[in-house]
Amino acid sequence: MSKGSAIKKKIKAILISGPPGAGKSPLGEFLEKQSFSGLSFIHFDFGRQLRTILKDSGDSFTPPLDGYFTKDELRRIRQSVEKANLFEENDRELVRKIFRYFFLKKKVKAGAVLVLNGLPRHMAQLDWLEDLVEVVLVVELDCSEETAIKRILNNLEKERKGREDDQPEVISRRYKLYKERTEPLLNYFRQIGIPVIRLKVDLDSDPRSLWAQLKLHPEFQPISLLASR
Repeated sequence: MSKGSAIKKKIKAILISGPPGAGKSPLGEFLEKQSFSGLSFIHFDFGRQLRTILKDSGDSFTPPLDGYFTKDELRRIRQSVEKANLFEENDRELVRKIFRYFFLKKKVKAGAVLVLNGLPRHMAQLDWLEDLVEVVLVVELDCSEETAIKRILNNLEKERKGREDDQPEVISRRYKLYKERTEPLLNYFRQIGIPVIRLKVDLDSDPRSLWAQLKLHPEFQPISLLASR
């Protein structure tokens, strides 16, 4: 399998968006285990993918992935993970490469709907994926900074164990970045007619309760039509 052969046509996708601590990854994982009107979901967690790449960069790469990323690319990925820096225009090809890496390692069934989490985070990143992904729905997890911080602190020994970006000062910077860079992206989706479903997140919100709201939302129902395409 060549490095460029994993994605043959645009993939339909749902984007989960929200600040750090809102529960994007748990919801994405939960969706991957669900079926909706015959549709299956594949969760692409960009942050987790970055951490997986760094972990795999030891001796666990196997052909055709051996040497897939250069040392400079791995350094850039580590910098993003440790400092919570967004990928910018100079990182365009690296981000596309990371996206393809996911499909090289993951067995994606034909017709599955991709659940994007952590990518795209700003307008330029959406442009980078234009020929690879078609976002058909956005799920916005609406969570205040105070609630987000409490949710993260309550979860440090669970799903978020070992996260290098969960230091208080990093959390605040990531929340600010979300408000400045990602919320305008959501407004863009609204302007072009892509449904944006807002789900309120409180301290006790969990994936099951969010899914219960989501699957009954009128703007989520048309997703079932993708099964016949």
